[in-house]
Amino acid sequence: MKRLRSSIKETPEKDEAEASTSHDALASSSMDISDSLEGRRCEQVSTLEEAKEFVDTSNHVLNVVVLPPTAGDSGSDDTDQEYLPDDPEDEFDPAGELEVEQEVRVEEFATTKLSGKEKRALPRWKKTEDLDMIFPFEQLQRNENLQQLASLTPLEVWFKVFTDEMIDHITFQSNLYAHRECNNRAFTVSPQEIRQFIGVILLSGYNCQPEAKYYWSTQPDMGAQGAISCMSRNRFMEIKKYLHLADNQKLVKGDKMSKVTPLYKLLNSSLVKHGMFHEKLSVDESIVPYFGRHAAKMFLKGKPIRFGYKVWMLCGNDGYPYHMTIYQGKEIHAPKVPLSTRVIRSMVDIIQETSNTTRHTLYFDNFFNSYDLLVMLSELKMRAIGTIRPYRSNGADAVMLPDKELMKQKRGAFDFRSDGNVYIAKWHDNSIVRIASNFMTHSPLRNTQRRVKGQRIEVKVPNIVRSYNTGMGGVDLLDKLAAAYRPTIRSKKWYWPLFINAVNVATVAAWRIHCFVEERPLSHLEFRRQVVLSLLQSERAATPRAASGSMSQLPDIRFDGVNHILGTGPQGRCKVCKRNTKNMCKKCNVRLHAERGKQCFEIYHQQK
Repeated sequence: MKRLRSSIKETPEKDEAEASTSHDALASSSMDISDSLEGRRCEQVSTLEEAKEFVDTSNHVLNVVVLPPTAGDSGSDDTDQEYLPDDPEDEFDPAGELEVEQEVRVEEFATTKLSGKEKRALPRWKKTEDLDMIFPFEQLQRNENLQQLASLTPLEVWFKVFTDEMIDHITFQSNLYAHRECNNRAFTVSPQEIRQFIGVILLSGYNCQPEAKYYWSTQPDMGAQGAISCMSRNRFMEIKKYLHLADNQKLVKGDKMSKVTPLYKLLNSSLVKHGMFHEKLSVDESIVPYFGRHAAKMFLKGKPIRFGYKVWMLCGNDGYPYHMTIYQGKEIHAPKVPLSTRVIRSMVDIIQETSNTTRHTLYFDNFFNSYDLLVMLSELKMRAIGTIRPYRSNGADAVMLPDKELMKQKRGAFDFRSDGNVYIAKWHDNSIVRIASNFMTHSPLRNTQRRVKGQRIEVKVPNIVRSYNTGMGGVDLLDKLAAAYRPTIRSKKWYWPLFINAVNVATVAAWRIHCFVEERPLSHLEFRRQVVLSLLQSERAATPRAASGSMSQLPDIRFDGVNHILGTGPQGRCKVCKRNTKNMCKKCNVRLHAERGKQCFEIYHQQK
C-alpha cells in the first residue's frame, strides 16, 4: 500500500538537499497510486496547535507520530554545516515535526495523476448549492406544424415519418441491385409494391406465423387474408431477395453501415422536420437484436438483448425518437475525447441545428456523465442532469460522506458538494445514488413513499433526483414500444434487422405524433392495424387464389383526395360501370373511365 506524504513546513533548499533526500524519494514515488481501494495520506506539522487543528477537522482515524529533527532544523539557516550535539547521550532534542497519518480512499487522488510533467488542479468543493452559471430559459412554443397533422388519418401520419422519398429510394436501389448486380432485367418493383411489402412486415409484428410462407397458407389455422390479397407469396419472396438500401458501387470505405446509412439519414431528417416538441430530452443506447456475424455486432452482458447492433438514441421523455446513430465499434483514428463525450456532443449539435439549447434539458446516465462533460455543456448553454461514477466526479466523491457511513443513516439521507460549476449529490435510497448537474440542486426537497419492512414510510427526495426520474426514461420507453410489436419475418442479410428497426421505429414515432395531436388517440395496436390495412389496400396485379378475394378499398386512401393520378394499363373492367377501359387510377390501382361524358373516376373518389 502506497503512502502519500506532503509536508506543510518549508525548509531552505540547501538543507533540504542534504537532510531530506529520503523524504523526497518517498514523495516522488507516492503519486503512483495502487489499484487498492484505500490509501494513506500523511501531513507534517510543526506545532501542536497545527496538529490539533488537523485532528479536529478530520472525520477519519488518525495516527500521530513524532519525527526526529532534520539537520536543517537544528542549525542556522545561513550555513550548510551539519550540526552535531556535543554529547548526544545526555541531551535530547525536541521533536522537529509531528506527522499525522490519515487513511483515505484512492478515488480522492484518481484525478490527480501526473500527465507528463503537469499536475491537474482539483476544484475546491464546498458544501453549498451555489452555482455560478445562470442558464437562460426559453419556453417551448406551440408547434403549429405539428397541430396541422391533427386531421390526418393514421396512414397519412405514418407517411409524414416514413416518407415517399424513402419509399422511392428503396424502390430505386432494389431495382438497381437486381439489374446491375444480379443481372435480372425481368425483375422490376414499384413503389406501391414496396408499400405492400412493408405492410406485410408490419403485419408480422402482431400476427405472428412460424415462417413467412405461412402467411399465404389456405389452412384454417394459418394464413393472413391481408397478405394473401395484396401479393403472392413468390412475389413477396422475390422482393425480399432483391431488397436493397444503397448502391454497392458507392459504398463509403470504412463505413461498416454504409448499406443502411442512406436510409437512416433520410429517417433522421424526417424525425426532426417538425421540430423538437419536448422540453426533456434523453440520450441512451438501444440494442437491435441480431445473432449473425458482423464486425459491428455487440455483446452486452446482463442486458435484456445481449447480442445485436448498438444504436445511440436521442428521444423525448415520452419515447419519441429524434435521432439515431448506429455504433460501429472503436475507431482506428479516434480523437482523444472520450466516446461518451463525443456521443453527447453530436446529439447537442442535432439540438442546435433543429431548435435552441435554452429550450431543452438533456438527461443521460453514468456511462456518459463526467465533470468535464457538464462543464462543456455549460459553455454551450445546455442544461444537463445525469448519474455519475465516483472516479469521474473530479474529487467530489472523496470529500463527501463515504458510502458505508451514508448507508448507516436513515433512508433519504444525502450529502452534496458544489464548486460553482457543477453540483454533485449522493442520496441514500435502496443503494447510494450519485447524481450531478450543471444547473439544478437538491432544493426543494420533496417526499415520496418507500416500503421498508412491510410498511410505507416517507422518504425525502432531492429535486435533482425527481427531475432525473421524469426526464430520463425516453429511450427505454421507445425500446418497450418497439419490442411490443416487433416484426418477426427474418432474413439472412446482415442489414435486414436494421431495415426492420427503421420501419418499426418510424411506426412508433408516427403513433407518438398521433397521440400528441389527437384528443382521443388510438391505442398503439389499433394505430398499427389501421396503417397495415391501408398499406395492404391495393388489388393484386396477379390473379388471386380461389380461396381469397380482392381486398376492399379503405376509405382513408380512396377518399383522401391526394395524388390520385390518371394513367393507363391493360384493358379490364371499370370499377364503377363494369365496362372495359384502359384508364386507371395509379394510386388506387383500379380501372376507371375518365373519358368525356363518363364520370367514373370522379364518382369512385367521391364519398357518398
